[in-house]
Amino acid sequence: MRNWILIGILSALVVAGAAWLWSRSDRAPRDSRASASLGSTSKSLPEFSAVEVTSGSQEGLALTGRVLDSSGRPVPDAEVFLSASAERTLVDVRCDECDQALLSCPARESTLHTLAFFEQQRGFLSPRATARTDAEGRFRFEHLVGVSFSVWARAPGLGVALRDRAAPGDPVELFLPPLRSILGQVVDESGQPLREARVYAVSRRVPLPFEARSGADGAFSLEGLGEGPFYVLAMAEGYLPAVESQVEAGSQPVRLQLTPSRTLEVRVTRDGQPAAATVRVRGDHLSRDLRTEGEVVRFTGLYPDELVVTAEAPGLGSIPRTLTLEARVTQVTLELEEAGKLLVTVVDEAGEPVPSPELLLRTARGDIVRRERASTGALVELGPLAVGEYVLEGKAEGFREAQLPARVGKGETSLELELERATLITGRVMDVYGRPAPRVSVLVQPTGETVLADGDGYFSASVPTPGLYELHAHHSEWGGGQVKVTAPAKDVELPLEPHASVEVTVSSGGRRVEGADVVLWVDQEGIFRSDRSSGPDGVVPMRGMPEGTYSMVASHPDFQPSERKQVTVTEGQTLKLEAELKPGAPLTGDVVDTQGAPVAGAALSVVPRGAEPVVSDARGHFEFRSLRPDRGYRLEVKHSGYDQTERAEGKAGGPPVKVVLKKRDVFRGRVVGNDGAPVRRFRMDEHQVDSPDGRFELPLPTAGDRVIVAVDASGYEPLMVDRPVSPELGDLVLEKLPSISGRVRDASGGPVADAVVSCEVCDESVMSGPDGTFTLASPPYVARYTVSARKGRLTGTQAVERGSRAALELTLKQATRLSGRVFLPGGQPAAGIGIEAVNGDRGEPLNIVTGPDGAYSVDVAPGSYRFMLGTGRDFAGEPALVVQVGGAQMHLDLGPAPGSASLTVQLKPERGKALWVVAGDVPVTSNPPAQELMRSRWAHLIYQPRSEQVVITGLPPGRYTLVWGAFHVETPGGPEVRVVDVPSRGEVTLGR
Repeated sequence: MRNWILIGILSALVVAGAAWLWSRSDRAPRDSRASASLGSTSKSLPEFSAVEVTSGSQEGLALTGRVLDSSGRPVPDAEVFLSASAERTLVDVRCDECDQALLSCPARESTLHTLAFFEQQRGFLSPRATARTDAEGRFRFEHLVGVSFSVWARAPGLGVALRDRAAPGDPVELFLPPLRSILGQVVDESGQPLREARVYAVSRRVPLPFEARSGADGAFSLEGLGEGPFYVLAMAEGYLPAVESQVEAGSQPVRLQLTPSRTLEVRVTRDGQPAAATVRVRGDHLSRDLRTEGEVVRFTGLYPDELVVTAEAPGLGSIPRTLTLEARVTQVTLELEEAGKLLVTVVDEAGEPVPSPELLLRTARGDIVRRERASTGALVELGPLAVGEYVLEGKAEGFREAQLPARVGKGETSLELELERATLITGRVMDVYGRPAPRVSVLVQPTGETVLADGDGYFSASVPTPGLYELHAHHSEWGGGQVKVTAPAKDVELPLEPHASVEVTVSSGGRRVEGADVVLWVDQEGIFRSDRSSGPDGVVPMRGMPEGTYSMVASHPDFQPSERKQVTVTEGQTLKLEAELKPGAPLTGDVVDTQGAPVAGAALSVVPRGAEPVVSDARGHFEFRSLRPDRGYRLEVKHSGYDQTERAEGKAGGPPVKVVLKKRDVFRGRVVGNDGAPVRRFRMDEHQVDSPDGRFELPLPTAGDRVIVAVDASGYEPLMVDRPVSPELGDLVLEKLPSISGRVRDASGGPVADAVVSCEVCDESVMSGPDGTFTLASPPYVARYTVSARKGRLTGTQAVERGSRAALELTLKQATRLSGRVFLPGGQPAAGIGIEAVNGDRGEPLNIVTGPDGAYSVDVAPGSYRFMLGTGRDFAGEPALVVQVGGAQMHLDLGPAPGSASLTVQLKPERGKALWVVAGDVPVTSNPPAQELMRSRWAHLIYQPRSEQVVITGLPPGRYTLVWGAFHVETPGGPEVRVVDVPSRGEVTLGR
């Protein structure tokens, strides 16, 4: 089979010469008019260039196959079409924002992008060669150039089927399904039918377009369909398009509910007078800009989603406003005020420019305000921006993502964002013919992270440290493979091989089920999922499985999962299995208020859990599609404007359920600080509020004749409001949190500017000023915390007692080069083992992966660390090592290193108790001792030992202090303390 690599080389020039040209869309379309409509926001489409498949001479390759119906009978005189796999279609298009397949992107804005493909008839299969089958259903294509082709066929009375990535020399079988249809209805928000709506569909397996129109009752029928599942989109004049992305032909009718487009009207003022400005709208996959000379600007064609709107003019900017467009027209006034700019440079650890970085500027609550792609070494100008607190994020290929707090003041503020180079494993996934395998998931062990190969099979995985890693790739049709590499590594080839295979035929009541998925697993590890659902023949292939015994379950949204089966697969063999799905039963109903009016947007879940949560539509209607028949369920409902006051229950397959919610009363008021200034951003229970004057008008929960609500704002003490029910709550006054101030210095005592200062429980971070000074709001409710400063690889920490007014001095120190080896319980070097650690001073995680000889070497910030030595994820019962890390270099072996000893301790396990083995003869003065001992120079910790005999290994010979006591609370009589010498002649017994 590897001979196909040679074929690929011979045809590479032809394929490469017909590259798919992408014309990247403008992320921020501009419009000189005062209105931005649906049409003005559509993105440009990529160019779908044709790829030649024949040599134009008698030379070339042959591809043969058969066309069969769903029962396996040959289909004569069927039309067969062929195109190169390199010729892209709509199913290959990726979303510019999230890099998911466009047809799988959940953002509603992406629906507008997809609509353009249908309207312009672009991105669908185009045959580059045709043939017809003979009486035996056979076909043949000759003189082909290339190694990978898409082949599809159709015949009268049968649907279309496709085989992707067919290779010459590999016989192709195409099973044509019976012609099928999709029935459905297009309705508006109130459930009323919409006539003359256009309905488009494309198979996610065979990208050919279909179209229909709805009748007077809103009904439509898409006919002549073949293999699915289908992406179905509906649109009508005055409405935004709606989509169902995974529809099975012939299943239950589809209901597409169209939402009237929303309009955002923005007025920009300066000192109360209309002002010229550029207005920017940002949201989920949404980016629009409009210019105003003082008139109201209108953004139309918007979905009823959350977005951020800002305005800017030379030297002026508005506070970012976060809005949810619930009404048909939302009006907002933005007041311009003196603003500033951020001037950002992005560099690596050596101060060199980072290639092509991407910058994101967010509000303090995380909403995106700006997104900029910069050229290498460019000074990025962000602004004008309203004065306030922001967060700047940066990322670039080959670097770790980083962020900085960004306080924008009047004028210009310069920031240098440093990105650390990542440890990378890069390579390519190849199939058994030596062709690139696109969009295959690559699992990286021992970290458990996954990355996705691109359209050409290339992948890039960022790993925590240099070390030995194992890469696993699997595709249920193309096979699986694994390879061990020592990071950093490049040009890794990860080949997919057939290995063991399973073919599962999924059926229900004697009918084969299309759209079913299969999962196989071993004790929740080594989970394999099907990459594509079953076709009309109900078959799900699972190739490339490692030899072994697995549990198998088949599933489908309209059915109950199959019974779990235990299956054993053998290398090089294919196991054929049957899986039976039992019909499920729906649980339907309506959510209404106490007046009987429908409630939309209510989130419902069932107890016991038998299905994913659903949301009530504009009619208040909801449906759980497939629950266990005749079983009773309790319904739990959540809504920001309503409360569930009555228990709601229903039975799957039983009558519809009416769920009654009580509408919350609306309360008004204002949130201010104790200095009388309005608090512009705050949270009241689940409501996030942005308000220039601190005013709010919100539905809030009540308890009897009291309204009880929590108010939180950054920099203020949390406030619990408990007042008599009244529409007017008046002023809610927040007390400013006490602040802590200090200075960041370097090792020589000089001031350090632009260091990031925070604490492990703080809501915010700040930057030190030019003289190294900083002021940080102290966290509420915490008696003791640690303040840390960081600049590049320099760090400094200091513990703070709540209420202390002493100025802090944070001295930055160089990172410590921590190295050593890790050993298994038997004393062997632990190759490719992941070690988890936590910096106790800042709560930051540290992950280390050992090399082939069990060695590791990493740069870490000095401080107190806890290393987890066990294989489990549970802190209880697992051994941990507490170590003070410091100095320029430090050697630390983990596990039973050569020359180390062990100690056996007998005790009676008790909940909440911990055993400490601390190096040296250490006095223990506190009760409980945890806070004191967690800063030990070197100590073993076992929290809640699981057995009466505990063996501690990896102890260097010497004297140790054993401590047995409660971890969180006082131990009556104090913790038990014992001093021992290691090696010890016998075991130690603890327990009074």
